[in-house]
Amino acid sequence: MERSKPLTHQVTLPDALPEEVGESAWIEVIQRMDDIYADLVEHQVALEDKNTALEAAYRELHRTHEELKQTQRQLIQAEKMASLGRLVAGVAHELNNPISFIQGNAFALEGYNARLQGFFTELEQLNHPPVNQLRERNRIDAILRDLNPLVEGTKEGADRVTEIVQNLLRFTTPQKRSVAPFDLAALIRNSMQWVCRSNRIAVQQHLEIPESLEVAGYEGLVHQILVNLIQNAIDAVEPVKAPSLWVSVKMDDQTVAITLRDNGPGIKREHLATIFDPFFTTKQSGKGTGLGLYISYLLATEQCGGNLTVECPPQGGAEFTLTLPKVITQAIIQNGGTA
Repeated sequence: MERSKPLTHQVTLPDALPEEVGESAWIEVIQRMDDIYADLVEHQVALEDKNTALEAAYRELHRTHEELKQTQRQLIQAEKMASLGRLVAGVAHELNNPISFIQGNAFALEGYNARLQGFFTELEQLNHPPVNQLRERNRIDAILRDLNPLVEGTKEGADRVTEIVQNLLRFTTPQKRSVAPFDLAALIRNSMQWVCRSNRIAVQQHLEIPESLEVAGYEGLVHQILVNLIQNAIDAVEPVKAPSLWVSVKMDDQTVAITLRDNGPGIKREHLATIFDPFFTTKQSGKGTGLGLYISYLLATEQCGGNLTVECPPQGGAEFTLTLPKVITQAIIQNGGTA
């Protein structure tokens, strides 16, 4: 809004006053004009004050409107994640029985395979020509060579699915845990070292964290979140020439925020709304299940009383922020976290 220009007031008396108008009358006119001018100035000041207040009220209204829209988005996302959590938990329970059948059958096949291998080895030692010809015609040796990797692959696949189901049930089913104090700074360092050493690429680490930071919460769950975020970042920077990770910590009286940023290709803006959805992944087939960020989000919001957000920073890459209460309480969890 443009401010009104200040009023100017100047009265010039004529060189010669008309004889019919006395000097005192002119003085009275000037005094009245001065009074009118003073009133105008007072009204102008009041108007400017009201304009200033109106501008402030407009800014506050705009800020409140933006906060309401953000809150609405968070509520929609929270309800969406809760519904997906219930759906995933149900699917996980339904998968338990067929997976058990697959594992049991794979275990039985492993035993049968060992017996078949022994049988054909003994049969070969008999050196019976018709049997040898029949064995060669049906390529029994090639089948026996393939049986071991086929059985092992089936077992590994079943074990992997079992692990996924257990993780889903673990993070979608409430479990009893006890709050205990732990050093969050040490946990961040250990998580970085553990994940970076288990990967083949050398990552430049930039840590801006205190020497120690005592908090009270679920250390195991926080460790799981950190490992997932760090591993996700390392996967993102794998194609980069100079892969780097930045980890910083900010805190206030009630919360601590851990920010992890990488210099990878970043996240497309159209993917930001679905990045925490289950089974959503932009990784190549076989490199990701799409559950890491989903599980991390559930752990942060539903079990640790915090929040997990993602942004596309101006300098590129992806930036995840994990916000946690310094001291977790049941009231914080029931109220939906700290942020």
